[in-house]
Amino acid sequence: MARNETIFSRLARATLSGRGKRWLLVAAALLLIAWGADWIYYRWTHVYLDDARIDGEVITISSRVSGWITELAVIEGDRVNKGQLLARIDDRDMVLQREVLIARLKAIENQAAAAQAQSGQVDQETLGKYESETNRLAAAQAEAASLAVQLKQALDDYQRAKDLAEEKWLSPQAMERARTTYEQVRENHRKAQSEVAAARGMLSSAGGSRRQLQVMARQLLVLQHQADEIRSEIRRRDVDIADRIIASPAHGLVVMTFARQGEHVSPGQRILMFHDPDQIWVEANVREVEVRMLEPGMKAEIRVDAYPGKVFAGEVFRIGQTATSKFALLPDPNPSGNFTRITQRLPVRIRLADKDPALRPGMMVEVTIGVRNN
Repeated sequence: MARNETIFSRLARATLSGRGKRWLLVAAALLLIAWGADWIYYRWTHVYLDDARIDGEVITISSRVSGWITELAVIEGDRVNKGQLLARIDDRDMVLQREVLIARLKAIENQAAAAQAQSGQVDQETLGKYESETNRLAAAQAEAASLAVQLKQALDDYQRAKDLAEEKWLSPQAMERARTTYEQVRENHRKAQSEVAAARGMLSSAGGSRRQLQVMARQLLVLQHQADEIRSEIRRRDVDIADRIIASPAHGLVVMTFARQGEHVSPGQRILMFHDPDQIWVEANVREVEVRMLEPGMKAEIRVDAYPGKVFAGEVFRIGQTATSKFALLPDPNPSGNFTRITQRLPVRIRLADKDPALRPGMMVEVTIGVRNN
């Protein structure tokens, strides 16, 4: 009897154990269905990307001049402030060239000053002579004009005397006096005309001396142009010397250096790369079938592979207008006619709500954008 009871108790426990397993399976199935429904709903209301990256303003600092690097004040990972010295390039040759140009400029300025002084002296000397000869010519012309009137009067008197002498109305002595007077006046008139001609010659000579001022003014203008050219060259040397001091354009971090102290660099050669931590964002390439669901202003959650469990907030603020395939180095023109449809992607930029210094360009992130709950 006791043995039968033991068998029945065992059968009851086995029955209860089978029911527990079935309940466990049912509960597991319900949980799996609930999780799947939640996953499907989440994917329906969100756009998910697992291949996005953090991007930012990474600036390449290059040399504008050629020369030896005499100082490299930073290394990779250094934090720098705006205006801080990054590198210095040898400027001895440019400094010497600038000193030579300054010496040439001073010599030309001295020549210009001497020419200016000489021009003033010539101006004073020739101006007085020119005015004196002008007055002399005016006086000679006035004297000649006066004698011309007297000559006409003496000629008329002489002609009347001749007529009266022929008619025996005038004595020979009076006739001789009229003739003498006429000849004297005519001789004085010739002398006055000679004086006028001489005065004109002297005035022309004085005018020629005055024209030297124009020549000297042209020479002074040439010296001024030469001085301006040298000043421009000096400014070029100043710019070249300034370019040999490379300073940080903003606050940030040195990402990588490509040169070492003592190396020779050429114009355009990279020296280092600079990163501004305040200018970072997330760059994601979204499938073209999902782009239509995105709009600027949509909220996004960002999970960085380097910091698991930490969520960063973001916001969509720019959606690309061209597929990334258009910028490929080797585009596929499909000349053979064989066609394989490939889903294209368009770049989407997501602004980070907080600029965390721990986020650096190039880090891989996962992005989730809510498209139906905003």
